[in-house]
Amino acid sequence: MEALLLSDSNMARQASAPAQSRYVEVGGYRVPVGSSAIHFYYTKPEQQRLLGFLIEGVARHEKVFIASAENASEALSDGLEMLGVRQSEQEMTRLEITSNLRTSLSVIANSVRNTLGRDQRSCVRLLCDFGLMIGQEAISELENSLHSGLAGLDLVAVTQYDGRGFGTPITIEQFHNHALAIVGSAFFHQNRYCSSPEAYRHKRVTAGRK
Repeated sequence: MEALLLSDSNMARQASAPAQSRYVEVGGYRVPVGSSAIHFYYTKPEQQRLLGFLIEGVARHEKVFIASAENASEALSDGLEMLGVRQSEQEMTRLEITSNLRTSLSVIANSVRNTLGRDQRSCVRLLCDFGLMIGQEAISELENSLHSGLAGLDLVAVTQYDGRGFGTPITIEQFHNHALAIVGSAFFHQNRYCSSPEAYRHKRVTAGRK
């Protein structure tokens, strides 16, 4: 996967455009800045296939974050090395997702917000790989918590999971609250009218009370 290199003038024009009119390419699909994508993978190559999203951000001099659970970090590091990014390089901020999810999500949100606070002109790219850490009963709450902490920021966030831990109804439900959902090599779904994870959860809770 090769990084897409733009001229300085093109990068400057895109950086000054309103967030809702700007797009970032994720796995060959356009995702609006300010929204999110979700990815369920089933093989190591599938787990690594969206790393170009981060490499492109480095090429554009954007702020890039990668957060991963212990059972997912090795495959991601291998994939980045294959793309020419060494562990010691500083263009990406690397964060660890631990079993203390509340603290981990807080660290991710604070790191991104602090970075944007220092550079309001920058777009942020974030990839979080939870591997097999999250069961299907917890994914909606996790997605809600993560994206609530990132709400209103000039970024594109990609969350990905080992799909072996999730049934079809759970993966399909994610189509409603992400601009892009990719499930293995079987299918993808783009939703330009998606609700955010926190708004979708609120809608479900409200409907359940009626």
